[in-house]
Amino acid sequence: MPVKKISDFVNDLTNGSVQLTEVTGENAVTRTSLHYVEMEPGGDIKPHVHDRTEMYVFLTGRALVMTGKDITEVTTGDVAIAPAGTPHGIKVIGNEPLRWYAANTPPASTCAPEPAPEEYLWKWERH
Repeated sequence: MPVKKISDFVNDLTNGSVQLTEVTGENAVTRTSLHYVEMEPGGDIKPHVHDRTEMYVFLTGRALVMTGKDITEVTTGDVAIAPAGTPHGIKVIGNEPLRWYAANTPPASTCAPEPAPEEYLWKWERH
């Protein structure tokens, strides 16, 4: 199995994310993508839905995370899971960048996001 350090990918980051779906060989992970993401204070990903499950593992910083109707504050070491079809979003709070890994199954490149229903967008803007 190939082993890589995150520093191996830093120069390849595009929009703060690296997608590791092009792994080949007998131990290939063909139905999952993994992204390393960094977002500055005040940044957010508006609530959206898609036909994949996402799992976030937070490394640094603080954020509000929407999964379904719940909005929860997260920080270092927390994990959030958004099952397929569940509206979800992230809003960075605090003074430091938010850094996290996002695992997607099936891979992110196979499922385009769509805006969440209006009731979720309204709740997100009010929070």
